[in-house]
Amino acid sequence: MRLPFLSSGGFHRVRQKGRKHIPTWLVSFSVIFGLWEIVSLLGVIPPDKLPPLHAVVLTFVQLGGTPTFLTRVGQSFVNVAFGIALSLVVVLPLGLLVGLRSQLDQALTPVIMLVGALPDLAILTLLISVVGPGNVAAIAISAFSAFFPIYFTIRQGVTEIPADYFHVASIFKAGKLQTFTDIIMPSIFPSMLTGLRLSFEFAWNVLLAVELIASVAGIGSFISSSLGGQHSLTYGLAAIMTVGFVTLLMDRAFFGRLERRIQRWRA
Repeated sequence: MRLPFLSSGGFHRVRQKGRKHIPTWLVSFSVIFGLWEIVSLLGVIPPDKLPPLHAVVLTFVQLGGTPTFLTRVGQSFVNVAFGIALSLVVVLPLGLLVGLRSQLDQALTPVIMLVGALPDLAILTLLISVVGPGNVAAIAISAFSAFFPIYFTIRQGVTEIPADYFHVASIFKAGKLQTFTDIIMPSIFPSMLTGLRLSFEFAWNVLLAVELIASVAGIGSFISSSLGGQHSLTYGLAAIMTVGFVTLLMDRAFFGRLERRIQRWRA
């Protein structure tokens, strides 16, 4: 007797089920880094313009064991985290109100879109003139950068809540607090998580300019001093790699895991 799963199609499905696929992002990184190493070793670009990848990786490992460098990375991370947290405290009630009140949405959202179109560097210069240079300005510009992705994702999440949910809440005479905790927050949490995820990436994107102009001793100033000649270019690229590694780690290990838990919970 021939077992069904030993047929050619069944056996192929069994093999595919047990096969572990390499993440696509890992393949992309391997190709990019491989080209970087080949171009550097062949001398297509001089080493003083583009150091080989292996030298940058060795410097990255070396900096990872340097307390001073780790302190700078930690300071930058704290500034970004505080800025995002501050922005969330402000945006959450505002996004809820705008999402639930169409007239308020029509009045405020165009203004917020206009402010969001302003360049971050211009806002940073204005903030420094008001609060002065230092960590306060870095946190403020991080909060400003995080405001808009969080605002628009929360607003969109609120508007997409089915009206039937509120009708059921009114039938069971649920209070405002219960409606908020049992209907609104569970419904908008995936959207809010997306906003936090985007805001973290946006805040890191302006990190270099923040620490340069605001005179903050973070990883941005370290990169600037490296590219300016105080350290070698290898150190600057290793520091840039550190920023990318921290962003990727937060995205995959924290936001990605939290997102998967939410998907399982909603399922």
